[in-house]
Amino acid sequence: MNAEKLKRYWYPLFESKELKAKPLGKTLLGTELVFFRSSDGVKCFKNQCPHRGVALSNGRVLDDGLQCHYHGWTFDKEGELSKVPSCVGACPKKVSLEAFSVVEHDGLVWVRLEGERSFESAFVLEEGFVNSRHIKEIEGDFMHSIENFLDPTHTSFIHKGLLRSESRQGMNIIQESSDEGFVTHYDLVDKQNGLINKLFDKGVNKNRATFSLPSFAKIEYLKDEVLLFCVSIFFVPLKKGKVQMVVDVSLPKSMIPNWLVFALLRPFLELALYQDKKILKEQYAQTKDEAFAYVMLESDLVIDHLLYLLADEKKGVDKQLYMEL
Repeated sequence: MNAEKLKRYWYPLFESKELKAKPLGKTLLGTELVFFRSSDGVKCFKNQCPHRGVALSNGRVLDDGLQCHYHGWTFDKEGELSKVPSCVGACPKKVSLEAFSVVEHDGLVWVRLEGERSFESAFVLEEGFVNSRHIKEIEGDFMHSIENFLDPTHTSFIHKGLLRSESRQGMNIIQESSDEGFVTHYDLVDKQNGLINKLFDKGVNKNRATFSLPSFAKIEYLKDEVLLFCVSIFFVPLKKGKVQMVVDVSLPKSMIPNWLVFALLRPFLELALYQDKKILKEQYAQTKDEAFAYVMLESDLVIDHLLYLLADEKKGVDKQLYMEL
């Protein structure tokens, strides 16, 4: 994984409502961060006091700035040292905290560690749709977590009965890729017949799976070209072996109260997530300490594209094939 490349992108790290009166500590790409609310909005700095190295997230918000709980060093909202209680008069020297770019948008706090890439939210709600958002943390490899979500070939086994039954379903597949992501189109020859489909399917005959850098993936379920349902996930690499998923489930407004539809859907989606978390944890335990050599088949639709986009390996091959799952 090219961590330096990933640092130049924006990530949704937590929900705005999580940041209250106290400082909040978070991790992104192994970098420890501290957040607090100032008169200018949310601020983000490295979560370490330059005096003796303790976590500033254990301190407090004071005078529109941040105070360390160890010796009381206080930094203003721009991260500049403004007060040292043990010193009389002006601060002895110019000291500042390492600052990071932060944006608060649509109930989420987004962070960029490096670079100058302008902010643009990955989550776009279709007109006439409503969404339900959840944040989950999983133990597993960052790239494998993304592959797992976009890979249909595991669903007959890990999600047997839930997403697919024992009878095989055929589909025609076409892929398109670029240097920023890829799209896989699934034209379903046979109807998916797992439990979720039997309960909630409104005639889905096409799926469209999209990946965009740095780590945003979504699967759209369509009847012809009409969108019926969508699951979007922003995968956030917290640190090695820890991945956060910001999940948006969206569907059209209807006569049935949307809260009721989401409440009915949630147990099934939670079960699918539990099944995925279990296999990703197992996979990570088996592969984390060694350089694993992949065996590639044409039916592996995702991994070569992810290796190109996230690890700078050779460009993936766009597939066009018929598959049965």
